[in-house]
Parts: sequence; structure tokens; C-alpha cells
Amino acid sequence: MKNRNYEYDVALSFAGENRAYVEKVANSLQQKGINVFYDLFEEANLWGKNLYEYLSEIYQNKAKYTVLFVSSFYNKKLWTNHERVSMQARAFQESREYILPARFDDTEIPGILKTIGYINLENKTPEELAVLIEDKLKTNQTSIKNRWSKLSTIIHPKPFIFTLKVMDEQKQLIKHAKVVLIASNSTYLESYTDEDGLAHFVIRTRKLYTVLIAHSIYPAVIFRNVNPKEDIVVTIEKSENFGSMIINKSGHIPGISGKIQPVLQPDKKLSLYADNIAIEGGMNQPYDFELNKSISLEDNEGNVIHLTFRFFQGRIALLDFYKHKSL
Repeated sequence: MKNRNYEYDVALSFAGENRAYVEKVANSLQQKGINVFYDLFEEANLWGKNLYEYLSEIYQNKAKYTVLFVSSFYNKKLWTNHERVSMQARAFQESREYILPARFDDTEIPGILKTIGYINLENKTPEELAVLIEDKLKTNQTSIKNRWSKLSTIIHPKPFIFTLKVMDEQKQLIKHAKVVLIASNSTYLESYTDEDGLAHFVIRTRKLYTVLIAHSIYPAVIFRNVNPKEDIVVTIEKSENFGSMIINKSGHIPGISGKIQPVLQPDKKLSLYADNIAIEGGMNQPYDFELNKSISLEDNEGNVIHLTFRFFQGRIALLDFYKHKSL
């Protein structure tokens, strides 16, 4: 049953806590002559490999289908989330089902809608699930061939995963940092770092990006001309009372009431509007400003913050802010 276009008919993605069930599925599939990727079948092959890159290639490019075993344990695992992001990159590329959810429970998995058809494993034996997988492979074999024959005349670059890891000078992982990749044409991708300090992006165009990183208690970071083919690790040094943020068109600054809106004027000057906020003691608006030059803001409660815009392109602005206590 092996498809000549894929190394595996199906790959299995699961949390270790569910291994006992999944292993029975894998054994049953193997007995049916189905070429299945199951980690324990590949121990010798995996030995010594860069697993981050290798598993990404498996779940993104080398299997006809992936069965994702949904459970409360799945979301908590670093490796399963890496596998999921790789699967979704493939799913974005194709116009057919690729991820086949099989649910142990009702846990919500990012990117996997509850409206997507799934198999409920509550009363399903591993052998019964293996039969369903076999039927899926048989039923769709002809339609998949026809669809791919049409798509083969169109060349699209394969999407891939770019991952950025953020930590502080003490090697503590930084979660909830906002990360934006912005191209020269001002199109952008955005994400947030997770519990492991990782921000993942599905890259579909071959471009160099400017990388912007912001966090409410860390200063702003900029990297220019970044090739997303290589994952990067960023270390941010914490500064007391400093924070940073990325805004799209307008935004609220933590610790101060009101809202700001930076704009690029027709004469290429940068100007700032502020709602219920005094700029530089009450200067007229719009107030012209320069990158990397501090601006003071004060709200109606006497809270004062100094802003420094580090980057502005399109509608994306990266800025540092220094907090002052109320008088």
C-alpha cells in the first residue's frame, strides 16, 4: 500500500501517556502492510539524528496522512506541539484533509477545529481504528492521485517552520513575548512565545525579514535581514522599569490611560496622535517625532511614561517605554 510519492502511508503523533493504545494501532497497521511512522519502529534510524529537523520533515513532507491523537497530555508536550506545527504547515499547503484527529477526550488543540471530522476513541479498540485508517487510505487513493496530477503542473514553494526562542540573561525562558516578522514590502507575520519561550511561524515565501520582539517587562529587540531558514535563539537583558510593545496602527501603553497612534505623513515625517494623553507637556498634535528619541507622555491621572520608537514600517511600530510612578 505504500504510495510512491511518500515514504510513509501514515504518521502517528501522540503524547507518551497514550503510548500503550497507539502502539497497538501501529502494530495492527504494520501487520496490514501499511507503512507507518511510529517512533519505536524507527529507533535505529533516529539514533544520532537532529530530531527537531528530522521529525519536522517527517510530519510535514514524508507521510500521506498524520493521525493526531488528541488528549489532555498532547498540549503539554514540547515535541507534540512541534509535530503539530509541522503538520499544519503541510495542511496549509494542500486542499485536502491531511491531519486526521482521533480523540481520547475533548481537549482543544490549537489549529484543530472541533468542527473537523474526528474519530472518538472512547469505545474504539486500537484494531478498529487501524481498520478505519486502512479504509481511509483505500478510499482516497484514486481521488488523491487525480488531484495531485492536476497540481503537479503548478510549482509552489514548500512552506516550512521557522522557530525563534527567547530567553533572558539568566537563561530563563520568556513567555508571552510578541514576535513580528516584517518583510520589505511591509507584509508581516506575528506570533507569541509559548511556555517554552518558542514562537513558531509558517513561512511560505522566500524573503529576508526584520524580526521585532517586545515584552511588557523587557526592552525591544530588532534583528534585520534575517533568513528564516535558520532557527535563532535571542537573549534579552532585563532593565528595571523598562518594557516594550509592538502596535499595529494604534495601541494602549501599559501603565497609562488613553491610546496612541503613530502615523507616517506624506512628507515621510513621523507623527504621533494621543487620545486623552499629553505629549511633551501638552504640545500640539500631531506631534512630530524621530526614531530612537524619547518622548514623554502624561495621562489624566498624572502617570508619566517615556516612549522611544525603535522601528516604524507600514503600520507596525516597535517601541520601548520607561515607567514613572504617579506623583
